[in-house]
Amino acid sequence: IPKEYVRPQEELTSIGNVFEEERKEEGPQVPTIDLKEIESEDTEVRERCRLELKKAAMEWGVMHLVNHGISDELMDRVRKAGQKFFELPIDEKEKYANDQGSGKIQGYGSKLANN
Repeated sequence: IPKEYVRPQEELTSIGNVFEEERKEEGPQVPTIDLKEIESEDTEVRERCRLELKKAAMEWGVMHLVNHGISDELMDRVRKAGQKFFELPIDEKEKYANDQGSGKIQGYGSKLANN
């Protein structure tokens, strides 16, 4: 979680549970998946976590993962690498663009993208 989103404990207790508040709002909400039980010894608990993950992936294609075990340091490095890449001139990014005509899906966007 980016540092700017991490709130001090005293502030958290004063604002309530944001995730609970979001669930009360109308309209679709991006699912939050807690991965702390993904490797549980209890097969039922583990399977329930995996089913939630599968459902979010199949129905949404995106989710908010918590308790994933990825260090803040690694997430920061990845974020900085992404930012550095997107700051490149478009002709430099084009070198990494995927070629949709080849059937390959790896690479940056497509050569038709303008970002």
